[in-house]
This record gives sequence, structure tokens and C-alpha cells, in this order.
Amino acid sequence: MSKFTLTYFDARGRAENARLLFVVAGVKYEDKRFEMSAWGQHKASMPFGVLPNLKLADGTSISMSAAIANYLAREFNLYGKGNKENAQVDTVTNALSEIMDLVYKFIFTKEEGPKAEAKTKASAKIASYGAALEENLKQNNGGKGYLVGKSITLADIAFFNAFSEIAAMDDKALDNLPLLKALLARVGADKKIAKWVETRPKTQF
Repeated sequence: MSKFTLTYFDARGRAENARLLFVVAGVKYEDKRFEMSAWGQHKASMPFGVLPNLKLADGTSISMSAAIANYLAREFNLYGKGNKENAQVDTVTNALSEIMDLVYKFIFTKEEGPKAEAKTKASAKIASYGAALEENLKQNNGGKGYLVGKSITLADIAFFNAFSEIAAMDDKALDNLPLLKALLARVGADKKIAKWVETRPKTQF
């Protein structure tokens, strides 16, 4: 029996940071998925009635995507070294979460007018926060390494996940951010991550 069971829809969405953490750490887990149409059958059994959910071998249940990612990052030593780096990782992941809230709104909005408005808002946030992330990266070893510290952390994993999704909405989002563009390629070239991206279930988002 796996030590970890991650439950989510059959989608990348808000569970993909956790999946990528498992991949980078080389830790096996049960990737439990179901179709969104089946959510009604499962909602009552989920704490807070939300997904994703992480269940540990001792029965402990952890809800909320950020809490799950933070827990796993700490567990796998992918959360930075010391309180300052922890805070820097949090800064990056919180910024990316704000961006992705707007990106998901764009994805799920169907009407043409509101969808265009959602894209405008998302693009503005991507540009402003992207510039801040670019400067953040530049301040760490001239931008040639990682967003926080000297090795890959949740910050880089969350960045890779977010901007891989963003590229589907705007493939020019990183054109004016060369350090971030290079980081996206660098993280994506990691053998474990590249293999996961190639072999993971193909889903719309």
C-alpha cells in the first residue's frame, strides 16, 4: 500500500504541483482520479467538500492544494533551507496562485465577452507578476539557477506548472522575460519532469 494517496479530478489543475513534487522526489503514490461528472458521489466524503485531497498511510487527511504542496515540499526537502527561503518559496507560490486563479477563470468562462475580459485581466497579472519573478530570479545567482536557493524547490515546480498552462493561453507570455523563459526550459528538461510530462494522462487542463 502506498504511503500517499492523492485524490483529484482527471485533470492537471490544482493537483499538478503535488504530482510534480512526487515526481521530482522520486516517491511513489496512488494517483486517484475520477471524472468531474462523478464529483457528486465523492463530495460528501471529502473534508471541506473540496479537492485535491491527500491521505497519508496513518489516515491523516490533508485538504487544500497549497497545504498539500507545502506539506510534500517540506517532507521531500523541496521547500528551501531555513525560514527565509521558506518565505521566498511562499512568495513565489502565492503569486503564481493569484495568476492561476485568473487563468482558470479564463479557461472556464464560455461567453465571448466575459472570456475576453478574463483573458485581459489574466494577461495583465502575468505581465506584472512575471516582471517581479524575473527580477527575483535575477537576484539569485544572476538568474542562471533557481528561483530560491541553489537547488530546485516547490517555487520552480509551481512556476513550471503554471507557465506551462499559461503558454496554452498566451505563447508569448515569456517573450520579454528571458530569464524565466530559460528557467521554464531548464526545469522542463529535468529527466524526471520530462518523463512525467510525456507520459502523464492527457487532459484538457
